[in-house]
Amino acid sequence: MNIITKPTMRSDGLAAVRRELDALIGHDRLDLPALPEQVARAVEIALKPGRDPRALARLVASDRRLAARVMRVARAGTWPPDSHLPSLARAIHWLGVAEVSDIVFTAAAGQALLDGAGSRPRVTRAWQHSVACAIWSREIAAMARRRSPLAYACGLMHDAGQLVALLVAADLAGKLGVGLTDDDYDALVHQFRGQLGSLLAQRWQLPEAVVACMLHWREPEGAGSFADEAKVVHIAHHVADLVVGQGTEIARAALRANPDFDTLNIGPDRVKALIDRTDWVMGQVKAY
Repeated sequence: MNIITKPTMRSDGLAAVRRELDALIGHDRLDLPALPEQVARAVEIALKPGRDPRALARLVASDRRLAARVMRVARAGTWPPDSHLPSLARAIHWLGVAEVSDIVFTAAAGQALLDGAGSRPRVTRAWQHSVACAIWSREIAAMARRRSPLAYACGLMHDAGQLVALLVAADLAGKLGVGLTDDDYDALVHQFRGQLGSLLAQRWQLPEAVVACMLHWREPEGAGSFADEAKVVHIAHHVADLVVGQGTEIARAALRANPDFDTLNIGPDRVKALIDRTDWVMGQVKAY
C-alpha cells in the first residue's frame, strides 16, 4: 500500500503528495507497476539479442491480450489493406520478429502501466506520445542508417518516469484525500520523473541502452556508448511533440531546418518523407 501517513482531508495537495512520495521512495516502500510473469517472459525474449521467433510466437499465442494486440496493430496499417489476415501465425510471419517484438513490448508495458489508470486524459496523452516516439525512433534510426534492435524500446520507455509520476501522484492524492491541479501534476512530474524512471528500469531489468536513453535523451552526449540511440530518441521526442501537439504542417515547417537532423545525416528530403508518414504512425498509435 502506497501510504505511510494517515489519510486526512487537506487542501495543500501538492505539499502532501510530495512529502508522501519522498517518504515512500526514502523507505523503499513505493509500489511500482510490475510485469505479469507471462508478459515478463515475452518482454525478455522481445528485448534480447538473437531473438527466437518460434519462442516469441508461442508466447504471443498463449496470451490472448498479446495475440489480440498483434492482430490489431497488423490491421492498423502494416498489413496490406486489400489482403486477408487469417491467422496470428501469418501475421507474425508477415510482420517479422523485430516488429512483433516491438508490439509485444508495447502491449506489455501498456498493460503494466495503464491497467487501473481509468480515464485519465493526461496519462493517455503521455502514453500516446511515448508510442509515437517509439515508432519515430525506429523510423529515424533506419533513415540515419543507425539501426538498433532497441531503438523502438528506447523511444517507448524514454520518459516512462513521467507516466509513473502521473499515476503515483493521482493514486496518492486519492488515498490522502487531497486535490491536485494541473500545475501540481507538472511540478511533481518535473521533480520525480527521473527517480521514478530509474526505479522502474531497475524493477523491469531493462537493457543498458534503454536505461541510458531514459537518463540522457535530453542531452544525448551524456549517454556514452549509447549516444546514437539517445540522439535518435531526442529527435523522435521532438517530432512527436510537434506532430501530436500541433499537426503535420506546423511540424514540417518547424523541423525543416532543425539542426538535430544534421547530427544524424538526415537531409531535408528525408525529413519530409518522415513527416509524410504521420498518418501511418498515428494509425499505429491508435491501435495501442
